Amino acid sequence: MLMRVWTQALCAAVCVLVFVGCGGDECVDQYDCRNDKGEPPAGQFYVCVANKCELRDVNSPGDGGTPDGGGPGPVDAGPTTVCRDTALVGVDQGCTAEAPSCDAAANGGLGQCKTCGDSDKGDGRDQGCSTDAPFCDPSANGGNGACRACLNSGAGSAQDQGCAAAAPLCDSAAGNGVGACKVCLDTAAAGSTAADDGCSAPTSICDTAAADGAGACKICVTGSNEGCPGSQTCNAQGTACEGCENNDSCTNPSTPICKPPPPVSSCVECIDNSSCSGARPACNTGTNLCGCTADAQCAAATGTADYCDTSASNGRGECRVCVTNAHCAAQDPSKPLCDNATACVQCLTNASCSLNQVCNASKACEAAPGVDPAATSAQIQAFLNAPSGVLTPVLAINNAFITYIKPAVGTDATGFFLQAQANGPAMFVLYDPTGLQVGDRVSLTVAEKSLISGIDAAKTLQAAPTIEARGYPVQNLNTATPAGLAVDVSSKSDLQSSLDQYESELIALTGTLATAPASSGSGHVAMQITTQGMQTAASTFVLRLAATLTSELDLAPGCQFTLKAGPMWRFTPNANSNAAQPSAYAASDITFTCPAPKLVNAVAASPTEVILNFDRLIAPASVTNAAQQFTFNNGLTATGAEVEGKQITVTTGAQTSGTDYTVTVAASVTDTAGTPVPSPGNTATFKGYRTQAVLVLNEVNPNVSTANGNRDLIELKVLSAGNTSGMTLIQEPANSSTQSLLATLPDVSVQAGDLIVIHMSPDAARGDATTSETTAKNENTATTNYPGAWDFVGNATHIVFSNQVLRINSVAGVTQDAVAFARSDLTGTSRPSGFPPRLQAAQAEGLWLPANCNGELCVYDTTPQNAVNVSVDWKNAGSAQTGISIRRVGATDTHQASDWASGAQSFGLPN
Repeated sequence: MLMRVWTQALCAAVCVLVFVGCGGDECVDQYDCRNDKGEPPAGQFYVCVANKCELRDVNSPGDGGTPDGGGPGPVDAGPTTVCRDTALVGVDQGCTAEAPSCDAAANGGLGQCKTCGDSDKGDGRDQGCSTDAPFCDPSANGGNGACRACLNSGAGSAQDQGCAAAAPLCDSAAGNGVGACKVCLDTAAAGSTAADDGCSAPTSICDTAAADGAGACKICVTGSNEGCPGSQTCNAQGTACEGCENNDSCTNPSTPICKPPPPVSSCVECIDNSSCSGARPACNTGTNLCGCTADAQCAAATGTADYCDTSASNGRGECRVCVTNAHCAAQDPSKPLCDNATACVQCLTNASCSLNQVCNASKACEAAPGVDPAATSAQIQAFLNAPSGVLTPVLAINNAFITYIKPAVGTDATGFFLQAQANGPAMFVLYDPTGLQVGDRVSLTVAEKSLISGIDAAKTLQAAPTIEARGYPVQNLNTATPAGLAVDVSSKSDLQSSLDQYESELIALTGTLATAPASSGSGHVAMQITTQGMQTAASTFVLRLAATLTSELDLAPGCQFTLKAGPMWRFTPNANSNAAQPSAYAASDITFTCPAPKLVNAVAASPTEVILNFDRLIAPASVTNAAQQFTFNNGLTATGAEVEGKQITVTTGAQTSGTDYTVTVAASVTDTAGTPVPSPGNTATFKGYRTQAVLVLNEVNPNVSTANGNRDLIELKVLSAGNTSGMTLIQEPANSSTQSLLATLPDVSVQAGDLIVIHMSPDAARGDATTSETTAKNENTATTNYPGAWDFVGNATHIVFSNQVLRINSVAGVTQDAVAFARSDLTGTSRPSGFPPRLQAAQAEGLWLPANCNGELCVYDTTPQNAVNVSVDWKNAGSAQTGISIRRVGATDTHQASDWASGAQSFGLPN
């Protein structure tokens, strides 16, 4: 180490003297950094990345370290790690994009960043690899790993990873070393009678050039005559050696018969069934090869192989004891599985056995020694009953099943769930699950317990879990065969009231979404749901999912879901809140069925464009022929169409202004789930294009109290005369991942200078009009209307009184005006984290100024400018419609907070 430091110091000195670089290397490993730079700041450690010292936040091992002496007590986290295996596809903690995968076991257990890592363990994409070369060969590239198109993972002719049955073998040298899948490989030694990999006698030779390089199995190779004895020649197809005189001249034991002309004599396997064996009993007189095409041929042959596998023997067919599991189940229900086509057995893995059994070497299920599910459940219950903190004595959990692995998503805890019996009890273990699998039967010892938002969690383990056995079907329903641990609780009415009973258990659940997805912590969304047993939606009973599962699904109220198997999470941040949260993190865990997409309305956006608004996302690929899929009355025709989200913009011929048109959408138009637009639900009427009005937000009261009916008010001012039909007032609440529609404006012709007051959640009992004024400003005499303004009815909702952005949009969805509002009395975590991005978007569109804060994106807590003080402060808004409002005071719209002020309301009057 002293030599290393001295060498670096010398290099540095030379650099100073001659003014040229020495490569800029600061380190070889983390210890260089500590010697050269001193101890790192508290909570951080050095890593050496590309010979540069970098600081990282401390990440202790997933089990919290091993307690001194192997018993309970203060935890020693051990030396800091270079990296941590935290991602399946992205970049692991401590690694870079060039070497994104952390091999946690390398470097003496401190970890090493590598080009790729075998993170998927199956046929998905490994970490650091692309879709073209998705599999990591961790031994390649000097142990740093290399990505391959396929991996030579199977023995002999077995199917390799990344290859399909039609071309099952990976040629690892092909594709400049990336690999390629082939039908067969030239593996037999020259002159050998052994078959090449992928081939079987008599077609034992792999012609590697055939089938565009994929290879083909042949009796002989045309041109080289490989496989033919003496002076015989291989025919053009490679199916026979030609020129034999008699059987004695056919020396290849696989083709012993000399078939006489016509057209020429050739060595073949058979000329009739008498030359074929019981394994391949039928002679194909067209190819002169033995095989089978039907089960009856096998059943009539000698032996017990009664089923024809038509794909075997390079497609010629071969008789097998079984080909499918159904063949076995029909013969002996106690041995329902087909083992490599050679025998019917009870089990192939533990997945076919009950949870208290193992699949033995004879492929039969037998009792697992030492397994007592009731005793394990008692151990789990003892853990649940224990107080939080260091456990004295430590608590052993023996032979519990891992039912679900909770991956690293957002800031949520990562770990796995343990359970021994259906209906629990169950527990959560806060532990890095790398190397563990659902279906593992494990034993472990808990040294410390904690509560994570109400969940009982094992925080510290005495040592890594011991895997006793693996591969059990724990996620099967407890009523299935073989039975798993998942229990269908759809009919239960106490999932929230008796949450202690269900916490951490593996459940199945079917129900209906009552709300749209909303943020539920970093990387998560949640939706209120109803089920057969829980028929009233509530914020304390939600389906919580990784946000990636819902981003493309267009989930909305009314969609039905089936959670096949997932853990019951809970969120209890305080004594007054206790939410049951059935959860899922993998797409295979849950399915959705949503209502068919309906046409909501149609609005002319220009003299030759009509915008069709649907209630679900439309699949762009389903719109292929505008003229046939979108038809109109009154002579109007479609010439083109473009899909964007829930809208389709249809290009039409010239519309007649003000004419009533009806559009009909064909059933060939579908949503992104493939569900067609139904009838009824596929027609809408609209008027030929008229000039749209130009509007700005002018005054708002977002704080009308619940006692006053949440009847918030928004005033718009007309800058340019026109029609308001189909224009929309939108709020962008920062606590939601989607925009919220406050109002769709009616068909009214307005003049420059007119005022429009939109009444949210109107209540006739309180004197509100429940219909919009469309003919005159004094059309309705409701006591809460404003005679000097057009009074429009908004939706039965209210403005979210927090930090957010309000927008008024044209019928084409183009924002005419946007205003950022904030409450300066909100601090810390009470401020919605989603607001700064909403503000930044409005600034980027040129709708709000300043364009940034201090030259950077606007966020909270920066000085002198920040996301709050560049927005309109509406904290003083009154709780009644007659109270204080927030209104525009500037004569000119400068798109800044200074345009607005709070004061006595002036709805329906000039500000």
